[in-house]
Amino acid sequence: MIGSWRLNVGFGAFGALLTLMFSFSSNPLGTTLVRGFYAFITFAIIAFVIRLVLGQLLQPAHKPEEPISSLQDVVDADRGVNLDMVTPNEEDQLTEMMKERWADGKGEEPAFQPLVPKRLVSLDNPNPEEVVQAIRRLTDE
Repeated sequence: MIGSWRLNVGFGAFGALLTLMFSFSSNPLGTTLVRGFYAFITFAIIAFVIRLVLGQLLQPAHKPEEPISSLQDVVDADRGVNLDMVTPNEEDQLTEMMKERWADGKGEEPAFQPLVPKRLVSLDNPNPEEVVQAIRRLTDE
């Protein structure tokens, strides 16, 4: 754990003092003291939990050191540490595809042709029959 028990007491005293200051003006002295005591206990527990969690998170992992006795142990110790991946070399395949394309006479890219939609409906001059058909399709009649 990080720190000592004094940190818990200090944080608890801070919480109790804060509670006493805010509670004193609106409560009798006995109620204020009881609430201050509860605040002391609560803040001390919170400080203890925070110390415990930080102590576990910041503590380095302990790895037992064992001597490596054989070559198989060396291989087992290194297994899973590195990942070696190589993508296949597809450069030859790409070159062959480009040669075939040039040989077929398709070397030049076709000129740009805009898309021509099959049905283009204008909203400026709607056809009444098309509007009725659209409404029927939308209402499933």
